[in-house]
Amino acid sequence: MPLTKISAPRHLSSSKVKALAEAVQDGLVKTCNVPPNDLFQLISRFDAEEMILDPHFGGVNRSGDACIAEIVFLTGRTDDQKRALFRHISDRAVEAGFRADDIMIALVENSRMDWSLGHGVAYADHHSKA
Repeated sequence: MPLTKISAPRHLSSSKVKALAEAVQDGLVKTCNVPPNDLFQLISRFDAEEMILDPHFGGVNRSGDACIAEIVFLTGRTDDQKRALFRHISDRAVEAGFRADDIMIALVENSRMDWSLGHGVAYADHHSKA
C-alpha cells in the first residue's frame, strides 16, 4: 500500500509530471507486487527557488528539471526489488523525456500499524479482521 509524493518544478508540463507519476506506479506494480488499483499519489509543484537540490551530490548532474519521488510503503521488499523499482522508474521517466540524472527516489518503509485508511482504524486492526 504505497503513498507516492512527487515534487516537481512548476515549469514542467503537467503531462510530463503525469508521465513520471505513471512511471512510479508502473514500477510499483511490476517490481514490488503492488495491485494496479492501489494508487495514492500526491503531486506538489515548486518554483525554482523552492527546490534546493545539490546539482552534483551522488555523482549525478541535476538540471532545473530535477524531480523527487518519495514512496512510503509497507516493509517487505527485497533489495533486488528496490533496485528493480529504481531502474524501472528511471527508464520509464527517460522514455517520457526526463534525464536519468533528474530523477531522485526515496523509499520509506513502515508497518501496517503505521497506517489508517479511514474511520480512525489502524490498518493492522482492519487487515487482521479481513
